Amino acid sequence: MKSMVAVVFLFMIAFFGRADAQVDVKIGGGALLDPTRGGGHLSIEIPIGDLYPTYLAPFVEYYRKDGISEIPAGVSLVYKAPLSDQYGTVFFGVAGGVLHARGFPVIVDVLIDGTVLYLVDTATEDFVRENSTEALIAVAGGMRFDVAEGIGAFVQGRWFRAFASGSTNNFGILAGLMFSLGER
Repeated sequence: MKSMVAVVFLFMIAFFGRADAQVDVKIGGGALLDPTRGGGHLSIEIPIGDLYPTYLAPFVEYYRKDGISEIPAGVSLVYKAPLSDQYGTVFFGVAGGVLHARGFPVIVDVLIDGTVLYLVDTATEDFVRENSTEALIAVAGGMRFDVAEGIGAFVQGRWFRAFASGSTNNFGILAGLMFSLGER
């Protein structure tokens, strides 16, 4: 929760520091792959450079499957290059933040043949669930296609990994709408 407060605080400083700035808001859905987990994405891209099209983009995503939730959140540094004057932009960036996972079963031991044992509540026979919050690093890239004045569609690929023992690489594909707010 403290990290989300920091992200909102960063956004407020950047946004109110540049009242003439055009801010882009991304809202979309997508999935993490292997195993597939559906979810959504929200980010706000705030311009930080006049010479180069660079943006500071606080983001939060939410993925859920089989009672397990993953919530990556953080701040991206994004560079946008024009695809053309009429069609949109290509963007890529790097990010840091936190990954909050809820509801995953606690692994007790791994047997020699590869079978995994989980901690089970004997009264309900349910898996004991645990929460975890770890730092993460992410890389993303994608394209925005202009649909109308101030509105675009985007498609984006993202890789992220938590800084925790046993964490895995997470690859995701997202698509959605992007709204431009403010003056250009």
